[in-house]
Amino acid sequence: MLIAYESKKSIEELRKALEANAIEKNFGVMAVHDISKTLENKGFALHYPCLILEICSPRFAQQVLEQNPEVSTALPCRIALYEYKSHRIVATLSPRKTIELFKAPGLHKVAEEVENILKEIMQKSV
Repeated sequence: MLIAYESKKSIEELRKALEANAIEKNFGVMAVHDISKTLENKGFALHYPCLILEICSPRFAQQVLEQNPEVSTALPCRIALYEYKSHRIVATLSPRKTIELFKAPGLHKVAEEVENILKEIMQKSV
């Protein structure tokens, strides 16, 4: 269910590359959550950097939501970036596997296309 790649780039370099490559593939960057800083600000230190990028393609979102509004609970696509035990990882959940949870067979083709694009964005970024 998890799609993950390791990188030698810094977390900030990965973030910039992911943002640029997402935009290149017509996915907008909706938000970037710095989970480690948020937890630290709440008094719960995380001992490694962890960011989550939320990206979305309006074209794919519209296609999916017109067929099944329940899928909105899984949108937008999230890509995690974290450094754990000296490994920098870029990861996301498989859209193909996620769409199976909704029992919406008509969405498998769209989910597969989105997954392929996410893989391209992530592979190009690492």
